[in-house]
Amino acid sequence: MFNTASTLSRSKVLGGFAAVLLAATSFATTALAVTPEELKAKGTATIGVQMDQFPWGFIDQNGQNDGYDIEVAKLIAKELGVQLKFERITGQNRIPLLVNGNVDFLVPSMTITEERAKVIQYVIPYASNDITVWGKADADIETNEDLSKYVIGVNRGSAFEPLLVKVAPQGTEIKRFDDDATTVQALLSGQVDAIVGSITYGLVIKQTGNEASFGRKYKVSDNFQGMAVRKGDQEMLDFLNDFVARHTADGTLDALYKKWIGVDRAKLPTTLPGVDFTGKQ
Repeated sequence: MFNTASTLSRSKVLGGFAAVLLAATSFATTALAVTPEELKAKGTATIGVQMDQFPWGFIDQNGQNDGYDIEVAKLIAKELGVQLKFERITGQNRIPLLVNGNVDFLVPSMTITEERAKVIQYVIPYASNDITVWGKADADIETNEDLSKYVIGVNRGSAFEPLLVKVAPQGTEIKRFDDDATTVQALLSGQVDAIVGSITYGLVIKQTGNEASFGRKYKVSDNFQGMAVRKGDQEMLDFLNDFVARHTADGTLDALYKKWIGVDRAKLPTTLPGVDFTGKQ
């Protein structure tokens, strides 16, 4: 039986987190507002990116930043005509770094949620990271109902865990692991029959030569990702919304996504319930 009390507790914590940051933001955004013209005058843009999440943002064998987000950030800097400074972000520090003015904006492969949208200003989606079931080739898993027949692994504390708890039939055996790497390894080593997580898990399966034994079963849920600016940074928001729209239309973002994620970029929405992408609502 699933622990609904822990889910309710997590909801309260997230609500409190949003309230605290929202209060901080109300004091910070006016003083820290940044525009494209200000960045051009300064000659530098400080962009928050991940540095340990292949293939989104990571440090390559030559010690250089690389990945989908990194190429997107470089393209933005090129259009602004500025030097690029990367600031390392994590799931815990990315919103405080933005709100406090340590970065000019985020290119973070961050899931767009209503709670976060109360605190930061999202740009229209530029990527997706579909929440996906990966499993043994001979496992007959096509829908959520099939999960109850197998042992399912998931990254403990990730966005994938509460979703799995929600969609899996009661009684499904769920094993939790400390991070994405150990979750995928649990599948490859036979500790579990299937795992729920990122679409990019398939890259690890391919790189380790296990494509014949393991594969993608089905998409559990959409997971749209957005860049972010501070609330009140209207000109920066307008610039980045235009950037995403133009490079969606000309195929640039599709090509980068295919290069790094290995699959076609989905058709992404420009509106989502409870999230304002215009900065004017």
